[in-house]
Amino acid sequence: MIGESGEEIRLAAALDAKLRGMFGRSLRLRQVSAGGCNACEADINVLGTIGWDLGRFGIQFVASPRHADGLLVTGPVTANMQLALEKTYAAVPAPKIVIAVGACAIAGGPFVDHPEVRNGVASVLPVDLFIAGCPPHPLTILDGLLRLLGRLDDRTAGAR
Repeated sequence: MIGESGEEIRLAAALDAKLRGMFGRSLRLRQVSAGGCNACEADINVLGTIGWDLGRFGIQFVASPRHADGLLVTGPVTANMQLALEKTYAAVPAPKIVIAVGACAIAGGPFVDHPEVRNGVASVLPVDLFIAGCPPHPLTILDGLLRLLGRLDDRTAGAR
């Protein structure tokens, strides 16, 4: 099984520490809809409302990939969106991260193995964080982003 060996765990911990060091204070993301149904985008948009206020955590969505630390990608990556996604990724300055949000972005979702989709972002770009769900709840997305930044850990998950 993936993730069972000590070496994989060591490499994941090293990547986690590196990402926290690079993006620990703030995170600017360019959101890319790569052919999904818009359900994930709707829940991502909720995070910008007064009830969630993503900005208070130092996380912002930006209009240009040149101003971003990484991409937040939704959708199964359709054939028509692959080149646009690759160009957007190339425009993000290094170091950069990629976050796949939703079942479609992770593995193609209900569109898996259709000839017009690429079965998720990982088939096109290196992915640093997967946030599962169809669509993932806004709290699930926020949890993943805060854990990426090191602002949540297993000790604080159960605290109220």
